[in-house]
Amino acid sequence: MGRNLVIILIALVSVLLAGAGYLIFQNQQLIGKLTKQTTTPSPTATEPPTPPQLSPTQSPSPAFSLALTQNAIKTNINAKNYQGLTAYMTNPVNVILQASECCGPKTPAEAIDQMSYINTGVPFDFDQQLSTIKNLKAKNPQLSDKFIGISMGSEYLVSFGINSENKISDILMSVSWKLFSY
Repeated sequence: MGRNLVIILIALVSVLLAGAGYLIFQNQQLIGKLTKQTTTPSPTATEPPTPPQLSPTQSPSPAFSLALTQNAIKTNINAKNYQGLTAYMTNPVNVILQASECCGPKTPAEAIDQMSYINTGVPFDFDQQLSTIKNLKAKNPQLSDKFIGISMGSEYLVSFGINSENKISDILMSVSWKLFSY
């Protein structure tokens, strides 16, 4: 009986590792496609290229859309693939672990290391129409413009500030969203 259990556990772990590997592979392919879309071919002429002129009503388009960044946050946080968020972060990114002395401006790699703080809170619900998230935004000016996730199995909170280039500029993590429900 014990030997069969070991074999079953090994098979289960192998399937889980294969699934995680597949998700990471797919995420890396998506990041690769996005970076290929945002790169421009180098000019072959000897003259320096002239930048395109924008009319007063046009603004430069960001490399990422807000929806793409938010989807990347949801997908990578719930897969515990925090590394997949580095392409979406500013450098530095401001990291706060609520009710601690940590952290401040960090490189994306350092921010990823700190995100293990929320591991036990995964999965997160990022539905901005949830009454809890709406109330948190209404009662807390520091959260009003953030993309917030609430743990589905505990009280963890993670919020992301997204700048005008649709990149993550700050990350706030808390062991309980109730710290903000005053």
